[in-house]
Amino acid sequence: MNPSTPPELPPVFSQPNQGGTAGAPKPQDDSGSAYNILADKIGGVPNLRKKDNVFQAQMVGVFLLIGCGAGWVLGGWPTGVGIGALGGLISGTLISGFVLMIRGLKR
Repeated sequence: MNPSTPPELPPVFSQPNQGGTAGAPKPQDDSGSAYNILADKIGGVPNLRKKDNVFQAQMVGVFLLIGCGAGWVLGGWPTGVGIGALGGLISGTLISGFVLMIRGLKR
């Protein structure tokens, strides 16, 4: 071996396909799926599923509007609407949370 020339590089081996077959679903992230199972079955931690959070926000919004409408009809503009809005927020949060709890237990 001559000190002025570099050594030969070893042959390059092609790596097997790491991504799986085309069209196959990607494997789920183990830490994310474990967290979601913990959140669904045990609770006590925030739910990070976007679909569930959007569902709950929509349900709370619908109940807020229903509460505002009922408060306006039954109690008038400032007081009735405020009390109806508060009732709509509370009932929407509780009812949508109960629905999400049942959905999580069935998963």
